[in-house]
Amino acid sequence: MKRFVMLSALFSLEPTKWRTIKGLDGLTDYNIVKFFADNYLIHDTDLDYTILQPTVMTGKSGTGKITVDEGKFGYNPAEDVARTLVDILKYKNTNHKIIKMREGDTPIDDALSRV
Repeated sequence: MKRFVMLSALFSLEPTKWRTIKGLDGLTDYNIVKFFADNYLIHDTDLDYTILQPTVMTGKSGTGKITVDEGKFGYNPAEDVARTLVDILKYKNTNHKIIKMREGDTPIDDALSRV
């Protein structure tokens, strides 16, 4: 099996944003680790990867709905992030993709089918 799904962080591959977006400035060490892990997966493996980059996770109850976009700041119930990680495995169209996500109005399956 060559499939690998990585839980990352929003903007992990965009270090110029780490000091310009409120809240990310305190996560520099974490983002450095994610930057190298994500880059290794992309450039130094032959795995069919998907990298999920959620915004801030919360303990709020999941809704089963998300927004997949270009990285607008927001929140994610951890339950929806976990479900999205599992559901990614059902969609071959997510191979070799980086998916930025936050809470939203689209059912997870619908959002992933359109990535």
